Amino acid sequence: MKILATKKITSAVTCALLAMMVSGTSALAQTAQTPKSPAPTYQRMVLFNGEVQTSESFPITVPSTNMNPATMRFFLPEGSAVKKGDVVLRVESQADSDVERVELELVQTRERGVREAADLEVKKIEAERALLTAKAALAKAKIDAALPKSQISALDFDKYQAERDRATRDLEVKHQTFENAQMAIQRKLEDNGLAVKRLQIQIAFAKQQVDQSEVKAGRDGILIHGYDSFTGKRLDEGGHAMTGSSAGHIMGDGQLQVVAWVLEVDRPFLSVDQMVSVRFDAISDGHLQGKVKRISGAPEPRAIWGSGKYFKVEIELPEAKNLPLMQGMSAQIEVENAGLTAKASASNVSKKNVSVSQKAAAQVPQELSFEGEVLSRQAINIMPPMIQRVWMYNLVMLVPEGSKVAQDQPVAIFEANEVKTRLEANRSAMKEKERSLEKIRLDHAEAEKASTLFVSEAKSNAEKAARKAGLPKELVKRIDYEKFVIERELFEKLAKLAEQQRDAQSRSRVAEYRGLQSEIATLKQGVGLLEKGIRGLTVKAPRAGTIIHSTNYEGEKITNGSKVYMGMKVATLADPEKLYVFAKIPEAQSSLLKVGQAVAITVPGSSDMVPAKVKSFGVIYHGKSSSEPVIVRDVEIEFDQFPKQVKPGTAVQIKVNMSVNGNKQAGVKA
Repeated sequence: MKILATKKITSAVTCALLAMMVSGTSALAQTAQTPKSPAPTYQRMVLFNGEVQTSESFPITVPSTNMNPATMRFFLPEGSAVKKGDVVLRVESQADSDVERVELELVQTRERGVREAADLEVKKIEAERALLTAKAALAKAKIDAALPKSQISALDFDKYQAERDRATRDLEVKHQTFENAQMAIQRKLEDNGLAVKRLQIQIAFAKQQVDQSEVKAGRDGILIHGYDSFTGKRLDEGGHAMTGSSAGHIMGDGQLQVVAWVLEVDRPFLSVDQMVSVRFDAISDGHLQGKVKRISGAPEPRAIWGSGKYFKVEIELPEAKNLPLMQGMSAQIEVENAGLTAKASASNVSKKNVSVSQKAAAQVPQELSFEGEVLSRQAINIMPPMIQRVWMYNLVMLVPEGSKVAQDQPVAIFEANEVKTRLEANRSAMKEKERSLEKIRLDHAEAEKASTLFVSEAKSNAEKAARKAGLPKELVKRIDYEKFVIERELFEKLAKLAEQQRDAQSRSRVAEYRGLQSEIATLKQGVGLLEKGIRGLTVKAPRAGTIIHSTNYEGEKITNGSKVYMGMKVATLADPEKLYVFAKIPEAQSSLLKVGQAVAITVPGSSDMVPAKVKSFGVIYHGKSSSEPVIVRDVEIEFDQFPKQVKPGTAVQIKVNMSVNGNKQAGVKA
């Protein structure tokens, strides 16, 4: 009975579970068939920044070289009109000297290969001579061994048989030696071919490096110099730049566009072909309606803005002839929602009677102040000489900053002790090679005489053997006559081999002489470069001027005792008669200045105001430096009269009185 009750309870539980599973499955099916409600459409205001760029500009990248940072030995002036294919930038490269060095090494390798192959050919000829002699000896031994045993003594018979066996074994050895000599020549020729091919590849690589040290224009346009991302200084000829960085670009006549970066969380509120509002910091009343042209597929970090990730957005601008848009201008992009746009439009309508000029006039400050530096329009860089395999110099002497120097006066002295050691070693090696060359010349003369005598002796032996074989057959024993014939053939071949050996030895001597000459030429080239480098350690002023000390990579002034890298500028020789003030004005204030505007310059330590005028502006806007990521514009200010107390390199303060009628109107119009 208990068993039956247990079975009934188990069946009831099983039925209950099955019912629950069926009901759950049906509920899930109903849920799956129920359509999801569509996501609510929502557009909120999005603000992000960008900059104006030319859509058809050609970037100028600092080419890779064996020095980093690279020294720009040639850089066309900014604003130059260039054609496609023109050389605009050339950096310092040691590939030029590498080409000459490897070409001399190629000559040495070829001459060494010719000499070694000729020496092996001489050994092959000697092996062939031994082989011919062994063949002749075997032929003679066979003649003696063929004599009947009954006609000679048993001792002579055994001797002739043993001599034939010995000659047979000796012929096998000589034949193997000859084959080995032939194979050695073949291997040496292959090795020489590989060595020559390797050097030819090195020459091609060095020439390619020379070609790569030049940057050619990829399109027609105007050359614009870039700026050092660390110091914010403009890159010019004689300066330094990291390989792979941007040295500038060539502006074409393409349409201006805005390249902006939107934060990752704001990406869902942007779409292609969406209309956006664009304002420019440099133009107070500048406003355009742009259209999103392209959005990058993946976000990318921008360390200068923090740890966030941003999508790159390209915004197409309409033609705005009334707005002076320029490369590098900051742009503020705004994506508005419908409600805010309507409110803003109503607010603008209610305030339409307010004059724009009155607003601008109210925002113009009473005085504009910014910093600058006195520079010279004609400046020569002072730097250590380029010496191969010398990367660090010690600055022993540098004339004080602000000193006036005369032409040919020493302004800097560098020290590199290893250069003198290398020079003495190269000189000693060169003298030793020159003595070896003189000795080889005498030895070759003696060897030439010995070769001539050897050939004459071989020809004489051939003539003797021919005369012996020319005797009447009836007057000579048959065995002796057959041996005379064998010797005639042998000495004829030996005479030809003697001539071949003489020619091979002559080629070997010529190759050895040329190889030694190329080694001396290489050493002379090295000595000349080192002597030139030692002379260049003392830098003299190419003309009269004023010395301005440069700063190192840490921003500290270079002084006596400083460690200087190869190609690093330590000072500038400035012409004090051609001074101007170079300044950087913030983008938002750049519209308050105009060309010809009067400014006042204050020199530190003096209360005098030096009158000057704005001469020109930079053609683009750019970042000030890596530590100050603000957008600025370059300004050149010219003195009305050259002040006597101002020297190149002096930091000055520029002040613009905006309350003056002309300056005030300039600020309002801008």
